[in-house]
Amino acid sequence: MILILQPDSDLQSPEYQLLLRYLNSLSSITHQVRHVQGAGQRLTEIYLLGDTKTLSRDFMRSLPLVRRVVRVQEAYRVLGRHGQEDFPHNFEYNGVVFDQTNLHVFAGLCAVDTREHVELMMRALKENGQVCTRMGAYKPRTNPYSFQGHGKKCLPYVFELAGKYGIRILAMEVTHESHIDEITQTLEATGYPTGVMLQIGTRNTQNFELLKCAGRQQNYPVLIKRGFGITLNESLNAAEYLASEGNRKVVFALRGMKTNLGDPHRNLVDFSHVPVIHRLTRMPVCIDPSHSVGSRHKSPDGLLDVMHVTAQGVIAGANMVLVDFHPKPSTALVDGPQALLLEELPHFLEDVQIAREAYLKRCAAVNRRQAAA
Repeated sequence: MILILQPDSDLQSPEYQLLLRYLNSLSSITHQVRHVQGAGQRLTEIYLLGDTKTLSRDFMRSLPLVRRVVRVQEAYRVLGRHGQEDFPHNFEYNGVVFDQTNLHVFAGLCAVDTREHVELMMRALKENGQVCTRMGAYKPRTNPYSFQGHGKKCLPYVFELAGKYGIRILAMEVTHESHIDEITQTLEATGYPTGVMLQIGTRNTQNFELLKCAGRQQNYPVLIKRGFGITLNESLNAAEYLASEGNRKVVFALRGMKTNLGDPHRNLVDFSHVPVIHRLTRMPVCIDPSHSVGSRHKSPDGLLDVMHVTAQGVIAGANMVLVDFHPKPSTALVDGPQALLLEELPHFLEDVQIAREAYLKRCAAVNRRQAAA
């Protein structure tokens, strides 16, 4: 059971202390208090764990400061929607709001190679009105002899250039708890010129100790990718690990499934799950068309496969697009064959907007039919 308190409830007030005293008196039931800071207000949720079936929803709703009572219906206790269609969840980070209704594009380098390429990428983003990007410093690779990323050595100039070009958030994969510490130390040393969204890659979706570490910290939101060979339910439970440790700022990413049934693409595209995740959870949903397609192949209509796949996810309601670009893909140290060119960025953003407008028109049509019924 979840108790949702009145927005901006005073946690020092006599009413809140009275509520806690009552909850502490319940036998065989424990509680956890979680806070969600939105753009304009703070929301406090209290999770009751144990045998809550005997608790009356009406009585619990009558307790001091309680605005709403939700019975948990799925395994995703913190992130689940629990049958409540109007059960919103959003979070703000570094001036950017994430929820299930908006859309952000994170175009950038899969792996940082040179300072020059980082600056060219960020300059192109600023020229096209973008404030988010992806920048890989730590790169887990299948082949132990492949480039593993520059690591903490590149963080100072990546963060400084992000500040120079007005980039508010960098999506950056981490594979170890020490990487989070290195990011924090470098941000502090450079004066916090930007923000970082930690990325849990598909290989680490079930690295539960890493998930716990990323979940315990409250400084950075987390983008977690679906595991490449596990069920959607297993991947959503991995996201729940993050939230169960206290970090509710979670975005779930679809990046395709590892199977030869997806040939000739790199992975079998799973973007039809965008609305499924919206229905089951309160997480914003990201799509990763670059790692789904894995190439720059173009269809007879003149559109790249990456753009077609992106449109599929956006028109299904995706809230974030993670896509690879590079100034010189032929020299990229990681995933060069799938990276788009900087001169293709305006066209890509325009195509995303076309698909987004189509999605909004679909939603408007549904609302009109419901209003007329």
